[in-house]
Amino acid sequence: MSRLVGLYPDVLADTIAYFEPMIRMDPSINTRDLIPQFNEYVAEPMKPVDPNKPKAPRVDKRVLAQYSSIADFVYKKMTNVGGLVDTSMELSDEDLAVLEKLVSNEVARRRKNTRKK
Repeated sequence: MSRLVGLYPDVLADTIAYFEPMIRMDPSINTRDLIPQFNEYVAEPMKPVDPNKPKAPRVDKRVLAQYSSIADFVYKKMTNVGGLVDTSMELSDEDLAVLEKLVSNEVARRRKNTRKK
């Protein structure tokens, strides 16, 4: 089938694994047996994108004023009691938005300083 479709067997197996997870381990599986599943998948219409989907959280100056730098944000949000960075820490969407804004502000500040020189 990979010659017929023009894909490497590994790429094809990764794609078909959605329908038959064991195809990666057993390449002798007949892909023609999966045709009804393929047809069912193709016949199902795609879900429309929700226009009311929540957008990324907005970050205002009041929130940014709590952190003097990126390192300050990391220290306040991502460290344990002993000051060690917690590698298992997961940031919320709001925290990621704040970090993104802090990074963009830092990049803009550095570009401005290099232009002055």
